[in-house]
Amino acid sequence: MKKILLLCLLLPLAWCNAAHAQRILIGKRAPELRIATWLADSKPASAPLTYIEFYHSSNPSGLASLDRLRELVRHADRRLRVIIVTREAPEAVAERLAPYVSEVTGVGFDPSGQNYSAFEVDYVPFGVLTNARNRVLWLGNTLQLTPEDIDRNL
Repeated sequence: MKKILLLCLLLPLAWCNAAHAQRILIGKRAPELRIATWLADSKPASAPLTYIEFYHSSNPSGLASLDRLRELVRHADRRLRVIIVTREAPEAVAERLAPYVSEVTGVGFDPSGQNYSAFEVDYVPFGVLTNARNRVLWLGNTLQLTPEDIDRNL
């Protein structure tokens, strides 16, 4: 009986967590991105599509995600801008992330974590693909993003 009562109490909490994760919806406007500083003062050029990648060096999949994004940028031929957002201090990740900076890829520092909160990021790698009107087109684990996803949204 106690187990059933406990289950009845925990079920609404689980549902609330699921609802919390669904505030950013495909087709809806994404939160405004607020970057404190850019690595090498290099803000990426605008493009029809923007991919916002949330990164942390402690995640072993982080660099694999960035390599995937580099391939997608080549595939999209300047029609995709990538903004890598990290909470980490510039001196902690600058050397690791500098090779990814280009005309259409930039690294933005978010020391306060306000972008992580606005986008409700609970895990990394995580990214959001938006169009020029800042509407969400795709979101999820960056390693699942394909060239077809990019082509379909151009």
